[in-house]
Amino acid sequence: MPETLEIEFIDVYSPGGEGPINQWIDAVLSGLDPENDDSIYHWVHIRDAEAAKRILVENEITGDFQLCGRRAWTQMMVVDEIRGLWSRFQNAVDHSHTIESLSEVPSPAAVRYSGERRRPNLGPLHDALANCGTDGWRPMIAMRVGLMECIAHSVEQI
Repeated sequence: MPETLEIEFIDVYSPGGEGPINQWIDAVLSGLDPENDDSIYHWVHIRDAEAAKRILVENEITGDFQLCGRRAWTQMMVVDEIRGLWSRFQNAVDHSHTIESLSEVPSPAAVRYSGERRRPNLGPLHDALANCGTDGWRPMIAMRVGLMECIAHSVEQI
C-alpha cells in the first residue's frame, strides 16, 4: 500500500482559472462563439476538490485517487448555461428583466448526457472519504453556482 497521498485532479475548474470553462466564459462575454470542443468533461469546482483533499490529509489517508465530478458535460451544455446566466446578469444590471427572462426556464444542466461515459473510477475516492466519516465523494457546489462565480470573476477583470 502506498505511503503517500496522490490525487489526480481531473476537470477541476475555478474562478480565474485558465481552463476551458474560463475560455468559454471569456468568449461568451465578448459576444463570440467558443472554439468547438467535442470533449466530454466531468466538471468539479475547486472548492469541492480542495475539501476532499483536506479531509483525506487530515485523516492521514494514503493511496492513489482520481477526482472529478460525477456528471458528464458537453461544451454545448455548459455554454448554454453560461449564456443564460450572462443574459440574466445583463438584464439585472440594465434593469431590463421581463416576465419571460425571470420565468423558470429549464437549465441546460437539466439535459442528461446520453453518450458513452468515460468517467474516471471514483469508487476508491468515494470509499476513502466514506471511511473518514463523510457521505463519500459528493461534490456540493452546483454547476450554476460555480459558473456564476467564474462569470463574476471574469466581469471584474474587464
